[in-house]
Amino acid sequence: MAVQLALTVVTRLAVPARSTGILTNLTKGVGLSSLTRTICSGLFGRSLSTSSHLKDRKVTWEAKEGVAVVHVNDPYSEVNTWSAQTKKEMMEAMEGIWYNSAVESAVVISAKPHCFMSGVDVDMISACKSKEEATLLSRQWQGMMKRIECSPKPIVAAISGWCLDGGLEFATACQYRLATRSRTSLVSREARLGLMPSAGGTQRLTKLLGPYHALEVMLEGGRINADEALKMGLVHKVVDTLDLKYFEDIAVDCARGIVDKTIPITPEKNWAKIAHNFYNMELGPEAGFRAESRNFGELVMSPETNVLTAPYQDLIIRYLKRKSRT
Repeated sequence: MAVQLALTVVTRLAVPARSTGILTNLTKGVGLSSLTRTICSGLFGRSLSTSSHLKDRKVTWEAKEGVAVVHVNDPYSEVNTWSAQTKKEMMEAMEGIWYNSAVESAVVISAKPHCFMSGVDVDMISACKSKEEATLLSRQWQGMMKRIECSPKPIVAAISGWCLDGGLEFATACQYRLATRSRTSLVSREARLGLMPSAGGTQRLTKLLGPYHALEVMLEGGRINADEALKMGLVHKVVDTLDLKYFEDIAVDCARGIVDKTIPITPEKNWAKIAHNFYNMELGPEAGFRAESRNFGELVMSPETNVLTAPYQDLIIRYLKRKSRT
């Protein structure tokens, strides 16, 4: 009887079987309490797992009148780093959003006011034992960012604090970006570590800024504040606030405005006129993605990179700890 009732709920409310796994669980004889949690998770867009499980999660989301607000927060670190867990939980959240008919757009925001997202966990890079493994790691991150870029629902990156390396690559894959004026710093510092962007950053920065400015950002690794980013076209809007809750509300309004077409998304610029000045640029982004991964793989195996990356993440954490106390 309970199983039949659950099947009726799934059918009439059109909860996507792919995102909830309900139909599969029914055939396996899942207990009613577990089944109830699964149904509610699919319907309301939030996990009803045990409190201990939720405490360990780095990515959670909730629906706010048609807008999914995705919160990123590593509970055990001063920095939100792209680890395997963060990647997995982000894509689980996105799939839940994409298959939820009540949600039309999304906002991604950090619970840490001084850090939006940093780069890929250096331990994942250090674990690569060959250039082939490092190339594959890059291709996997590129695949994730491509899904964000091609999202069927607009995603707003609400950036407050440091947006570093892989965090910047994620932000540029989102359809809209806004930033807090006094806290935000956007940085692509991979070159200072003997590396290069590896999740599609070489292609998306070029598409947004043009090849000359993109090279400057990637090679110099300088800090770009919010107003500079707005002028360059790296963000769409700057908000002058230190109140993270107010900033979230503004981001939600932007997400609604994009859906209502009252807020335009800046059209892509055409850099074809100067493409001939850059080697293989005319081959298009897919060739660029492959070259990015291949060259990243070679750089990871260099001895210079191993020396430079070792203290990098620890230095960022120390800096943000000091920043959070001010």
